[in-house]
Amino acid sequence: MPEDDLVDELAPLVGSVREATWILEHTRDPDVARSLARRRAAGEPLQYLLGTWPFRDLELVVDRRALIPRPETEQVVERALAAWRRTRPGADGLVVADLGTGTGAIGLSLAIELAQEAAIDQVLLVDLAPEALDLAGENAERLGVLVDRCLGSWHEAIPEGRRGGVHLLVANPPYVAEAEEAGLAIELSHEPRGALIAADAADGTPGFADVAEIIDGALGSLAPGGILVIEMAEHQVEVALARASTVGLVDLEAFADLAGHPRGIVGRAP
Repeated sequence: MPEDDLVDELAPLVGSVREATWILEHTRDPDVARSLARRRAAGEPLQYLLGTWPFRDLELVVDRRALIPRPETEQVVERALAAWRRTRPGADGLVVADLGTGTGAIGLSLAIELAQEAAIDQVLLVDLAPEALDLAGENAERLGVLVDRCLGSWHEAIPEGRRGGVHLLVANPPYVAEAEEAGLAIELSHEPRGALIAADAADGTPGFADVAEIIDGALGSLAPGGILVIEMAEHQVEVALARASTVGLVDLEAFADLAGHPRGIVGRAP
């Protein structure tokens, strides 16, 4: 069957000519393409079907072990780079920690891009899910980046010898409230729930528990002058700025996502 005809056949199933084309770029076998299209029609994310997905300049392996990297999360990398360039903490031996690393997208991007400007002493990829850490390790190996994988919850997983010595601490934790789960798109049901859904914080802010924990422990992990960049939901940003100020972070600012919505905060250890 001519490729144009197959695109026309698959497009109504997957919802767009673009997605049909991507599937046919992934496989030229019509039967495999039809099978993938049926799975996409049933709600499986296209990224998992294709097995890889771009993030900034990287091509990452993606599968059900970790959350799919989103374009808005690229702003975490962008803001981290900008904040580091302003003050250059650890320029002679930079320690980067990516909390809740998933595929490794943020930490690996920073490691590769900062290596052109600074000596990288250590890149710590932290995750509570062993399977996610395995995936991040596979991506690091494919990209030729040396990392240390740290299994555990947020700051607790950072090796004792590095606590108080991290120069760039980045995180994209779960921040969708449990009350919002029923209204999520069907594609999200295929992604790890623990990487998406968070408990409400003690102050009542929906889905804010993990963000709050990261902010509260930041000064214990950061070196003097070290930088925290963390993604969160729009309604959490003002609460996060206030909380970060209370714990002693300075030079605080919010940043927006690609659509212009508040998406996270940047702060620095004094």
